[in-house]
Amino acid sequence: MQRMSMWQIALRRLEMPVLRFLALFVGGAAAAGFFMAILIIIFTGGLAEGALFSGISGVFLLTLLPLLSGGAAIVFPILDVQRSATLIEKEMHMFITRMGILSLGEVGAQSIFDILKQMRDYGELATEVQRIETLVDKWHTSLPEASRIVAQQSPSPLWADFLDRMAFSIEAGQPIDEFMRSEQETIAEQYTTLYDTRLESVDTMKEIYVSLVSAGLFGLVIAGIHLVLFETGSPTDAPIEIASRLRFLLLAGLLFTIVQIGGVVAFNSTIPEDPTFARDEMDTPFRVNFLRALVGATLITMILFAITVIVILASWQEVSAQWDRYGLLLVVAPLSPMLIPAFMVGREEGQVLRRDETYPDFIRALGGTAQARSAEPSATIKALRGIDFGVLDNSIDRLEKRLSTRIDSDRAWDYFTADTNSAVISRYTRIYIEGSQSSGQPAATAEMVSRSVGNLLSLRRRRALSANTMRGVALGLLIATVTSLNVTIAIVLKLGDSIAGVAEGFVETDVSALSRFGSDLALPVMEDASAVGENIRMFKIIVSILILFQVAAVSMISNRLRGGGRTTALGQAIQLLWVAGITSFLTSVVLESASGIFGV
Repeated sequence: MQRMSMWQIALRRLEMPVLRFLALFVGGAAAAGFFMAILIIIFTGGLAEGALFSGISGVFLLTLLPLLSGGAAIVFPILDVQRSATLIEKEMHMFITRMGILSLGEVGAQSIFDILKQMRDYGELATEVQRIETLVDKWHTSLPEASRIVAQQSPSPLWADFLDRMAFSIEAGQPIDEFMRSEQETIAEQYTTLYDTRLESVDTMKEIYVSLVSAGLFGLVIAGIHLVLFETGSPTDAPIEIASRLRFLLLAGLLFTIVQIGGVVAFNSTIPEDPTFARDEMDTPFRVNFLRALVGATLITMILFAITVIVILASWQEVSAQWDRYGLLLVVAPLSPMLIPAFMVGREEGQVLRRDETYPDFIRALGGTAQARSAEPSATIKALRGIDFGVLDNSIDRLEKRLSTRIDSDRAWDYFTADTNSAVISRYTRIYIEGSQSSGQPAATAEMVSRSVGNLLSLRRRRALSANTMRGVALGLLIATVTSLNVTIAIVLKLGDSIAGVAEGFVETDVSALSRFGSDLALPVMEDASAVGENIRMFKIIVSILILFQVAAVSMISNRLRGGGRTTALGQAIQLLWVAGITSFLTSVVLESASGIFGV
């Protein structure tokens, strides 16, 4: 049975034919975008001269919003399928390990899937198993046929291939336990290949992202020059009139923001999630200290933010005039206390990754010792005390003490996994305990777990290389963006001053006649240069807001690659903001001192 294409799977999940999808969803989304554009134009003065979206800018908006909304409606089902595939594939490595370990106890196919259905932490993969069960129990389909039907409609090619092989194996008469054990190496190789393919896709997406950001940056530069040279007004203009002068800059900023949002969505749908920290409810010393630091840093940040807002409002004219120099620094300074909990998380993250690297040796030694001694758990752990397991030693010592004091074994192991604070150790330890108890073969169970964790850590190292590359790209792109925009500000500022000076010399001159004489060489700003300073001020502020969007986007993308949490992403964003703020300050100072090179 041939697997459906991505589009067919997406439509099947939507449960509607192509024409209905195009008419109802795509057409509806495009129509909604068109009416939204009309409403925006109506509420901003219509298409008349002086309105926010007058002339070609209104036509551009009427075209842009329907295209964006319709395109989003087309892409969303594909992204949803891709997201589901990513969620399924991230669990495949652990799934096949668990099934292989359960098969050591010679359980049947139905028992294996019954166990899997009860595992809520398998998410989308458990949903796929539920579909197989529904076909077997409610529609009385044979297990091989049900597996093929689900495989045909599965968003993940890795899961689909596994189901096809399982169906063939069952029909050929191979016991399910033998099949599960034989699949260990096959799935590991396929998963590695798929992982490498995803990382190659990430590298391609990096290049696309850089290209689109560069194009958006070019649009902002053009919009900034147009704002100074071709837009006139008065410092006393109403907000709608000010917005009208900024319409092309706002449109360029909108496209720049869409690029950032699109980058985050694309990377998140391609990169499988790889959480570092365990998810349980136990209060470990680190978690208690982190919570205290987070609360304290949040309170200090709120106080500093309030003070900063008061200072900015009290000296708005002076601060806004130098916004390119001080703006980003004023934004990032109040956020800096949040670096303390981010630093704590980063340090703990490094410790967790080191524990993960040591875990395969520990679990292999534990299984071998348990198999050889057949002793109680505390004695088994005590026998390992003489072996150096690096950063895991303290956690192992505390585990042995808990077992020696006759604490419930399961509870003691829960404390051990919470103490390590590792998602990998937490999940694989549960698999080991369950498998060794059900099969009575702790050595074989530990060997399977060790091999699976080793493969996972190898993939994580490859992912870390891609994450470091993305971090470097983000840093270089941010510095280039800030520098380019500050150069643009310097140029338009010098042009504005020069043209304003020229305009003063033509006080008694009919500029319209000059325009006819010079074949339309005269610029609108020569007629009225009173709004040049305000236009440049607004350009600086809008640019800083867009830089904030870029920093947030690259932080989320880089953090997704690293596998860190939200606190880590926040810390990285603050660091990048400091880089952007310092870069902006230095380039502004240098450009101001060297402004003579822009003389005309």
